[in-house]
Amino acid sequence: MNWRKTAFGVFLIVMVLNLQLIAAPQAMAMSTNNSSITFRRAVVAWYDEKGKLQMNVTWINKVVNFTNLTNGCPLHESNVTPKVNVSVVTLYNITEENDQLLFFRLNFYNSTFNYTMYALVYRAERSQYNFTLITRILTDKKGGYWLFVNDMNIAPKDENRILPVGDVIVVKNNLTLSEYYWTLNKVLMELRKHDETKWIWDRSAYELRHLSHLVKLKLPEYNIYKTVGISITMDDSVTACVFPLNSLISIKFICTQPEAPSWVIAGACCASLYAIVIGCASACVLSGGAACIACIAGGVFASWASLSGCYGYCPSMQVCVYVLWFKVTCGTLW
Repeated sequence: MNWRKTAFGVFLIVMVLNLQLIAAPQAMAMSTNNSSITFRRAVVAWYDEKGKLQMNVTWINKVVNFTNLTNGCPLHESNVTPKVNVSVVTLYNITEENDQLLFFRLNFYNSTFNYTMYALVYRAERSQYNFTLITRILTDKKGGYWLFVNDMNIAPKDENRILPVGDVIVVKNNLTLSEYYWTLNKVLMELRKHDETKWIWDRSAYELRHLSHLVKLKLPEYNIYKTVGISITMDDSVTACVFPLNSLISIKFICTQPEAPSWVIAGACCASLYAIVIGCASACVLSGGAACIACIAGGVFASWASLSGCYGYCPSMQVCVYVLWFKVTCGTLW
């Protein structure tokens, strides 16, 4: 058992909660009535010497408001963020009926920095819900796996099933990727017992079992390294001013000087900004960087009249391009 990695996983939990989940901004726009989520439990799971799953559950009950995070911008972005280039290679794109499994290799680099990681994106559309999972696989210096960082959302189509809740799970054992997903399935099956999350976590566990089999069968060459993992599990019911363009790239607008509540800024700004993003989609997907920012800035200039209300509530606005929620570049719009 690698306690150094485990300690880092616990550290990530603390950072995630203290920074209002900046590491998981992909949960958004499934229910316009909910703008916050309650993170209820921090779970540490491991297998004992007999191979039986053990769990240590700590209740947190911390409410995180995502509209304040994305629109009110309590965490100010830096104008001096070093430029990082991103190279993305699609290794697998597997579609089976209503399931899609994507596996990428990403290289982040500039004149002084070079780092390779992997990312897995799994999406499933069912009659009762949509399920999305994104796993960032951090690597070590030898090219092996160092840490699984996993974000998982389930979005019930019946609004009566929606629960704006989440759990943070750390798995301490060194496991392959398929074993990790199988273990998360077992953890959720335990958490759902006698709990209001029974319906949503039961179906999330089903998707994890299915994904575990897919990884074992379809990605055997990437299922050989073992490491520990941290997972953020959420019922997806959050609204935010963030626009995903595809599985990799998203655009985030940040009001650095808010002069109104976050929901007012979102209402005044996001519709017009979304139209501009759609107009720049090709430039953003192809460049993922400066050309995207330039296109959006030009769109803002051309649409200034429609944005006058937004400017009144937010006199300073930034736009950032993210690849798998890693910030690539930012620019100031006004």
